[in-house]
Amino acid sequence: MSFPFRKWIPTRQQIIEHRWLQPFAHKLKDKRLWRPEKHAVAKGAAIGVFFGFMIPIAQILLAAIAALMMRANITVAALCTLVTNPFTFPPVYWLAYKIGSFILGAPTEPTDLERLAEEPQVLIPDYEWLQVISHWFERAGLPLMTGLAVLAVVGACLAYSAVHLLWHTRKPIRRAFRK
Repeated sequence: MSFPFRKWIPTRQQIIEHRWLQPFAHKLKDKRLWRPEKHAVAKGAAIGVFFGFMIPIAQILLAAIAALMMRANITVAALCTLVTNPFTFPPVYWLAYKIGSFILGAPTEPTDLERLAEEPQVLIPDYEWLQVISHWFERAGLPLMTGLAVLAVVGACLAYSAVHLLWHTRKPIRRAFRK
């Protein structure tokens, strides 16, 4: 059974030969960046999860660059950034805000934005909603960034450990199925 989207995914050789990546071609030839080796995959997972939580824009590109610099599996790093995606983004950022508020001791009472969401007719006539959103981002910025940093570090550590744990449990399971 072949992978249906295989024709759209570039090969390692095509990536190495790409004209924009020529300055990095000598580094991209390192086989650890592409093979499923335990330490490279674990580092790639940790890098991907870290950038997935920490950076909301260009996270795949930044994770790939970090994986290249740290000799981690680039594919795994890019895939693990998808820990945050359009479906997980709202709960992750809500959790990060709550964690950051708890760490910083900031109040988590309903904000002006939440109160305005209950009364949407207030938003239309006088455009004060723009000021409320601006104020909310000023108040939420530090708790949110603190929570994201905590999630990024803890998530990276858990991803690294999980890959090592799964790698060790994989061999006994394979042996059991061979018998």
